[in-house]
Amino acid sequence: MSPTIEDGEIVLYVPRVEVKVGDIVLMPHPFKKSVKIVKRLSEIHPGGRLTLVGDNPAESTDSRTFGTISINSVQGRIECKW
Repeated sequence: MSPTIEDGEIVLYVPRVEVKVGDIVLMPHPFKKSVKIVKRLSEIHPGGRLTLVGDNPAESTDSRTFGTISINSVQGRIECKW
């Protein structure tokens, strides 16, 4: 599958909004705090932990690499791109 959002595209996000499975979210990269990443929410676990996946799994760094993340790490939900 190809990426939903390509490098260089501009996105609009809604900060600090409730998220659900299937949403695309913005968060800081777990290992590179100055980098923001955009991933699809695939699972919500008890205790506020989230599993994130990239839409292009062969090329994506996601929860398969960095594990689950805290729901508090999510900065917002992506609403549109252009």
